[in-house]
Amino acid sequence: MASPHGDTESTRSLSANTGGGADTSGDEIDLIDYFTVLWRRRYFIVLGTVLPSLLVFSISYYTPGDCRISYTYDIRNVESGTVGLSGSVIAEAPAQPDGSPQTQVPPGTVRTTLADRFYSDENLDKLAARLKERGFDDFAMRLARTNVQLEVSETSLTLTVTARQQEDIRGISSVVRDNLEKVTPMYFVKDHLRGEIAGLKAAMADIEEDNSRLELELARKKAILARLKTLASTEPAVASGGLTLQLDSLPGSSECLPLPYQVQAADANIVYIEETINANREKCNHYGMLQSLDEKLLEELRNKTSSYYTIEDFCSLVTRMATDHEDGALGRHLSAYARRIENVISAITPIVETPRVNAVPKSSLKKTGMVFAALLMVTTFGVFLLEATQKSRKPGSAKSS
Repeated sequence: MASPHGDTESTRSLSANTGGGADTSGDEIDLIDYFTVLWRRRYFIVLGTVLPSLLVFSISYYTPGDCRISYTYDIRNVESGTVGLSGSVIAEAPAQPDGSPQTQVPPGTVRTTLADRFYSDENLDKLAARLKERGFDDFAMRLARTNVQLEVSETSLTLTVTARQQEDIRGISSVVRDNLEKVTPMYFVKDHLRGEIAGLKAAMADIEEDNSRLELELARKKAILARLKTLASTEPAVASGGLTLQLDSLPGSSECLPLPYQVQAADANIVYIEETINANREKCNHYGMLQSLDEKLLEELRNKTSSYYTIEDFCSLVTRMATDHEDGALGRHLSAYARRIENVISAITPIVETPRVNAVPKSSLKKTGMVFAALLMVTTFGVFLLEATQKSRKPGSAKSS
């Protein structure tokens, strides 16, 4: 009679000899077992998924929602070169000394957009401090792009403020709107003044270089004139008439003229060069006064950077300075600048002065669906983890018994 031990050894030998044909079905994933586990733990999944999702839906649906208000501006008539809200300006770019806009953008020029200025840390700190002064501390604490949105296109600008229903959204939006209309333009004024100063310096450098060239040319012309006068004094008199010079092929040239006419042409040329040099000097002096004026205005703005300095305050400063220089060219320049600022201030007004306050959709179903999906994954993972833990404890329990 064969022993059970021998049968076991035979089975093992047979399995070793036929290793390639061994039964591996136990290693395959059986989906039925997984569905069985899920069905057995269905109450746990329902309690952990459906009930919390219903709770989230109820809270989201019945709690007070948010509201928003939007202001739309027509920026087509706003001057972008001076203080504009038209979207972008050229920072540190030289402007034309005569006030005309720059036609070409220098390489490497930085473009600064309105959104960059409005959402800068410096401006948001000013806005938050202003909101706290008006008693809107909660809104100031969560001030960000999510509740103050700014959209700029080529023709319009839209400011949207979102707040909670229990908050005074009209009071909050008035503070935000005041910052957009009166404080944010000051950053563009600073950029414009920097660019104008750089342009004036470049223009004066060009004038000085041109004058250096003209002075060398003037010295050469005077030396030529002196030599011509010497030659003219020693030349015998030439009878007038009988000689006609045709100089169509030599425009602007006087070398083929008789010496008396060459002397006269050289004298005229010297006068022209001297007057050009004098005009350039006057222009350079005027540009220097404008540069000093712009630097004074820029320094005023730098000192007021940390405070709530508005475009209206700046316009009052320019008007006072224009009064101090009322009789000169600087006074006329400042008066024209003040009028441009006043035009910009009057243009920066919303199309609808008092827009409606609209409720923000809550999206309760969307939030509930996201919570449900997340909880479903968590509870499913928990079910399989619990099942594996229980199976790992069974052999130990049987051995101890």
